[in-house]
Amino acid sequence: MTRQRSTSFGRGTVSRRKALAFGAAGMAATGLAACSDSGEVDNGTSGGDDEPQVDMGLSPADGNNEAAASTEIRWDYPDGEVTAVSLTTDSGDQIEGEFHSDGDSWVPAAPLNYETTFTATVTATNADGEEVQASSTFQTMASPGNRIPIQFYSPNNATVGQAAVVAFEFLEGYSVPEDVRRDLERRLQVVSNPAQEGSWHWINGTKLEYRPKEYWKPETTVSWRLGLGGFPFGDGNFGDVDVEGQFTTDSELRLMEADDSTKNLSVQRDGYSVKNMPISLGKDRIDGNDARSYSGNMVIMSREEESKFVSDLYDYETDVKWAMRLTWSGQYIHGAPWAAEEDALGNTNISHGCINLDDPEAEWLYDFVKWGDPVIVSGTDRALPQGDGITTWDLSWDEVLQGSYTADS
Repeated sequence: MTRQRSTSFGRGTVSRRKALAFGAAGMAATGLAACSDSGEVDNGTSGGDDEPQVDMGLSPADGNNEAAASTEIRWDYPDGEVTAVSLTTDSGDQIEGEFHSDGDSWVPAAPLNYETTFTATVTATNADGEEVQASSTFQTMASPGNRIPIQFYSPNNATVGQAAVVAFEFLEGYSVPEDVRRDLERRLQVVSNPAQEGSWHWINGTKLEYRPKEYWKPETTVSWRLGLGGFPFGDGNFGDVDVEGQFTTDSELRLMEADDSTKNLSVQRDGYSVKNMPISLGKDRIDGNDARSYSGNMVIMSREEESKFVSDLYDYETDVKWAMRLTWSGQYIHGAPWAAEEDALGNTNISHGCINLDDPEAEWLYDFVKWGDPVIVSGTDRALPQGDGITTWDLSWDEVLQGSYTADS
């Protein structure tokens, strides 16, 4: 995999061009840029109409009539420093936007309307300190028919656990071509306040997760924009819509550790033990199938007070209470009164892969946890498969970065 430089930034000394791409103090971004230090979006409207016109190699080029809705304004001007960008429609409407965090383009705040004419005006300072401009008038393409939708998994406007991630996948089995992935990843903005280092990770061409290097700090606000609307994937495929949202991490770090060797679930708050519960995990073999629970670093992905478990593999249908999902394949922590009746809790593994608790303790845990709380399972000798749930916490940080197309090499 080709590795490129990171688009995550902190505070520091930068050029005027890159300074415009930054957010306020205490915020970090990867992908698209944050807001200006004033808290207002810089629309790049500075500069008059009387500046000398020069060739800056603008893209889209003047006269282009097939520009994508996800178009960014780009330039090739090694003789000077770009300071502002203005984008207007043929009716005079000003388009909001901001410099990308890599400083090499200007990104509209939303996908451009289809079949619309725009004029981009780029203002720069040349080598002699003079202000110069270049402009390009282009038209966006007709609305494409083949748009690739996504399924987004992170809760919006919610308080979450400190192992929460921003996660989504492309639907209909679509896999993004590898030569497109770096440009696509640049369209994925995540901003945290307070700032923390983080990265996107491609589990495969379909699934992506963004996580910080360490668990999110308490009371961190994480905002995102997935700028996929109209993005060209190639072969006549385009992104469907932009997705925006945010969550805030809780003030407490809750952690659950399930140990198969002791058949115990340790529940911790901010590093201190608050409860220990006897458990039963997945049995070695059931009907000839490996039923062991996965070992690895997982995350609570849902809380279901009542649920019906149906398995074609094991041919059963069971009503359960206090279910907390760990994997897409169906491993949960949940109440299992039958395990208590069989005296299996703390003694014997009898489940089909789930972590069984007595109902009263499952209810207590259900009320205690939040989406995004970390769960570590050990001792089962069955590794957690990548992509079966929120799984990037089961990777080292170097492994996470290796799965990014914009991370530092």
